[in-house]
Amino acid sequence: MKRTLAVVACLVAVLGLAPAAALAQAPAPKVTIVGLFDQITTAGRNIYDGNFARSSESEWYARTRFRPDFTFEVGRTKAVLGLEIDLSYGQMGANDGGFPGNVSGTNSGCKPGSNGCLDTNTDVGGMIEIKWVYTEFDLTGKDSLLPFIPVPTVARLGGQPYATLANYKIAYANGDFAGFSAITTFAPNLRLNLAYTQIEDQIATSNKGNLIPRSVRRGDDFAVIVSPEITPFKGLDIKPLYSYVYIQDSTSASTRRPIANAQGAIGVTGNENRHTVGVDARWRSGPFSLDPTFYYQFGNTTNREAAGTLTHGTINAFLADVQGGFQLGPLLLEARGIWSSGNEAKDDLRHKQRYYEPLNLDTGYYSGWAQILALGVDYFNGGGGTLQSMATNVGYDRYGRRQLGFRATYSLTPQLAFYGIVSPTWTDEKVDTDTNIVRATAGATARTAPAATGASGDSRYIGTEADLGMTWRFAPNTVFDLVGAWLFAGSALDVTDASGKRDSQDGWSVTARVRLSF
Repeated sequence: MKRTLAVVACLVAVLGLAPAAALAQAPAPKVTIVGLFDQITTAGRNIYDGNFARSSESEWYARTRFRPDFTFEVGRTKAVLGLEIDLSYGQMGANDGGFPGNVSGTNSGCKPGSNGCLDTNTDVGGMIEIKWVYTEFDLTGKDSLLPFIPVPTVARLGGQPYATLANYKIAYANGDFAGFSAITTFAPNLRLNLAYTQIEDQIATSNKGNLIPRSVRRGDDFAVIVSPEITPFKGLDIKPLYSYVYIQDSTSASTRRPIANAQGAIGVTGNENRHTVGVDARWRSGPFSLDPTFYYQFGNTTNREAAGTLTHGTINAFLADVQGGFQLGPLLLEARGIWSSGNEAKDDLRHKQRYYEPLNLDTGYYSGWAQILALGVDYFNGGGGTLQSMATNVGYDRYGRRQLGFRATYSLTPQLAFYGIVSPTWTDEKVDTDTNIVRATAGATARTAPAATGASGDSRYIGTEADLGMTWRFAPNTVFDLVGAWLFAGSALDVTDASGKRDSQDGWSVTARVRLSF
């Protein structure tokens, strides 16, 4: 009996110590913070409302951005919280922000894109945006949720960045999304990226039902991304893509732009099944670089008319984007060519959609290659007004895009560089300039619809942008940027309003920024 009690006591002691030993061996939690502070000021004229024939608008403003990312780690499992604060200098309207007007881009009177204004005494509240909030963990492989699957997979759940899940170059999916992603590594040169994006959701009580108009129903919109990543040899990376997007009724303008159509509005009600296939690649060999991208889209649409009838249409569009560079000592020479398909002015978009639609570019397309036609050093101003569709949806209105870009960067020292950029730009199909520019909300403008019958295009030439800039790394982790830009406006930006046909005028901007990264 004593022997039995002794054995039992030993077992209890061992079992009692086992959890303590396991806990003692657990990795210590770790918290890290990385991010940036930006202080920016910009002066400009005739680049804000998208109507280049109305050149009276000008501004000089300043703002700040704080963008920290907090990473909480225990072993290989981590959680990331990304925050953002955008504040303009000085009160700009009746309200300087705070609840309920603190949504970025919709506050009362502050700079579009910011979520508040620093007024006298700078007492503002409710300014923090949540950008990322996700958990990253091992889904398969050793010590994972599914250890019986031998290949390692790292998964993320929550609000997270697209990063390179779909593409290297910003051309299809960029910015942030809510959902699931997984990266499986089969070999050092072979990976598979998967992602599920919940664009909008339909829940039982608040946004679903017969009493809610279709124009405001959110629908159960989602997207799927499947993208292998192959490295045949060092220096060459190839990323094929297949993506499916389902849209029901109203949705985000970043995923399906609303375009005025004489025969009925597009992008407000109705369903869409969109497939995107193609490849993105990057090649590096000594001083040479080449980044080709080609995507083709197909699918179908169903639009619901006011009378309740349905019209059916097809999707058939493409994007080709090739960038190359050559490093010659301190001089880097780069060129870029873009061609995205578009619709003619006379087309009924309910039946035929020929313009390319990305999943979400977060206004990042062509970023770094322009200051007016795209986002640049001041990432609140580029691509303003009707040009915003070129930063968000690639093409200009329904008409597509053709563009050449030439960039030269000379590094005088490792800390000081000067650059120049020239970008002549056209549309794929001619713009009907017998239409006007309508300013719906701050920063949101669009062309009115071409005539229902007999509409014809007048011009493809958007204009040519020329930029001169410098980047000076004058202290550790601290950079000063200064850039000036001029858009020589083309005839495709002409408009017709109540006073008749009006020619487009040039626009310009000058921006300075101090950035501290940590």
